[in-house]
Amino acid sequence: MEVKILINRVFIDASVLVKLFDDSAPVEQAAARNLIGDVDNATLVTSALSIADFYEEVTSRFNRNLETVTAKQALNDLTELTVVQLDSDLVLAATETQTSLDVEMREAITIEAALISGCNFIVTEVFDRGQVLKGIQIESLQEMMNIKEGEDDRN
Repeated sequence: MEVKILINRVFIDASVLVKLFDDSAPVEQAAARNLIGDVDNATLVTSALSIADFYEEVTSRFNRNLETVTAKQALNDLTELTVVQLDSDLVLAATETQTSLDVEMREAITIEAALISGCNFIVTEVFDRGQVLKGIQIESLQEMMNIKEGEDDRN
């Protein structure tokens, strides 16, 4: 009997989005581009907060900041993903998650955004990988690529 893993919805936070342009980490950059580029097996989800954090990171905190026009084009491209909007209900839920899981507010917002959008995975470089938070599997970019490669081998 063949078992096929279906990755339905994957939440990608800002720590992974910035890897798309991080020339100082070519392996992670390639993995991020591969993940974003392969939309056959998954719906990719992010949040308004994550894309705002992405823009700030690549324009002001990178070793070699992106030109504004390039960053704005990248931001525009990222809006093609499913983007969870930040609203009062999400923030209120995140305050509970922050308290119960003892995480930072940005992390709690990520968890709640992934939860309300029905994600199976959160791909991040921030959380400890391999844990399950509120029923969502947390994976690093590299681990997620290993999961996807395993799927490809079975198909």
